[in-house]
Amino acid sequence: MAGGPHTYPRTVRRAVRTVPHYRERYAATGTLPPLGRAEAEERRHLLMPLGAAPPARREPGRPAAEHVDELYEALRLAGHRTRGLDVYEAARGLRDPVRAHGSTWRTVLTADARTDPYAEGGTRPGTLPEGPAVVVGDPGGTGPPCGPDQARVARTSLAETAASGPLPGALWYEPWLGHLGAVPPSCGELHLNTGRVDARPLGDTTVLTLLRRRLPTLVHARPDAAESFRPGRCPVHGTPIMRRTP
Repeated sequence: MAGGPHTYPRTVRRAVRTVPHYRERYAATGTLPPLGRAEAEERRHLLMPLGAAPPARREPGRPAAEHVDELYEALRLAGHRTRGLDVYEAARGLRDPVRAHGSTWRTVLTADARTDPYAEGGTRPGTLPEGPAVVVGDPGGTGPPCGPDQARVARTSLAETAASGPLPGALWYEPWLGHLGAVPPSCGELHLNTGRVDARPLGDTTVLTLLRRRLPTLVHARPDAAESFRPGRCPVHGTPIMRRTP
């Protein structure tokens, strides 16, 4: 459990009151069952609060600054220094540069990019400028090659962690949920970003609630392999982690 004693109940109450998907589920069963990725994508328009029309963008209602804040918090949790460095995130679409937290945050296109790489502000897939930088790669650690003064930061999902264990220094990332936490090298445990994510057992799986995300609202989300993990406490830091069940 994470996010403080009141944040999770408040998020659930607001979801049931204002979001059609959760209103339907609660009216039918009195519960909010786990929400998988396929269902979330199919019912995306019903995960918007009443009165919030689904915008046409790939990440509706997701301001770039909010995304950067989430990524910055994950990098800090993993022990990576970013101040004074450009930060490049491998992505399938372009985003205007954002200046925040003492860094400039940019995107670099992946090989499967959906965006015209030659559009204004674009880059050819896999291309990075020279100079000191932090490069946040695709899940699994793939992505553009780094120079000698450019630090690679891998991203990993619950499914990858279930298969190979936590990767020290990696960010916990689920493409449909965002950056949820990280693996500090000092302990090697999969930590949650408790200001943004609540994790709790529900039946035979673990579900995640994004405490600050409203467009779309994601309550009791179930990433792939979530049934293999349970919330726990880090033996080194005493803070919430996701621990693989035996």
